[in-house]
Amino acid sequence: MDTLKIEEKLDSPMVFADAQNGYFEIKGKSLPEDAVEFYTPLDKYVAEYIKNPQPKTVFNLKLEYLNTSSSKKILDIISHFEKLPSQGYEVELNWYHRDDDQDMIDEGIEFAHMTTLKVNFIAEQ
Repeated sequence: MDTLKIEEKLDSPMVFADAQNGYFEIKGKSLPEDAVEFYTPLDKYVAEYIKNPQPKTVFNLKLEYLNTSSSKKILDIISHFEKLPSQGYEVELNWYHRDDDQDMIDEGIEFAHMTTLKVNFIAEQ
């Protein structure tokens, strides 16, 4: 599989997916007008990736802000990764947040409650 790269824009995050290295990242503000349309390429990529994943998959979420529709689509994408541990694969889900951004910390806690994967919280300055 080729890598998937979507450039960051004012209302949508940078998306990077590299199946050969098992590395996925969403970074920036996620406020697209149509979250379903925006996240469909990544959703399809991940659905294909989990058919032949790497031994370890890393998914970094470095979000400054996200709206409700983005949150739902990102959780849909995470649900694909939830299938891997039972098949013997490791998944590392990292939630990056600013030290002083309680809203994004709370959002990460909500995500942690909605997934079977362990969420690692990583504070940045």
